[in-house]
Amino acid sequence: MGFNIGGLGDKLQGVVGSLKEGRVGELLQKLPLDKLPVEQLLQKLPLEQLLSSSFLQKFTPFESLKELLQKGGFSAGSAEEIKSLPQDQLDEHVSKTTSFGSLKDMLIKAAEFYSQRK
Repeated sequence: MGFNIGGLGDKLQGVVGSLKEGRVGELLQKLPLDKLPVEQLLQKLPLEQLLSSSFLQKFTPFESLKELLQKGGFSAGSAEEIKSLPQDQLDEHVSKTTSFGSLKDMLIKAAEFYSQRK
């Protein structure tokens, strides 16, 4: 039994095959990233590759994800741990220290950056 909220369920099902076949760049181009909650973005996409050092160095003043989190007083080593952080505080930190308005905005740009490199 699936779900279909405004066609989102169909789109997600349609790209699962791409993910299983290792075509992550194609998957990212098809996903409606702006409509997914941060939790789903962190589940569906490879966080370590999305928020890579090359992305962070190009688009933020940070060298690494660890540095970005530490400067905000956060500690997380995995997508699961990042999901458990206070979202409003994390968004505020991202907004104050980068050109992104929130973590979600940064993840969407990271997904675009990642898909262009794949």
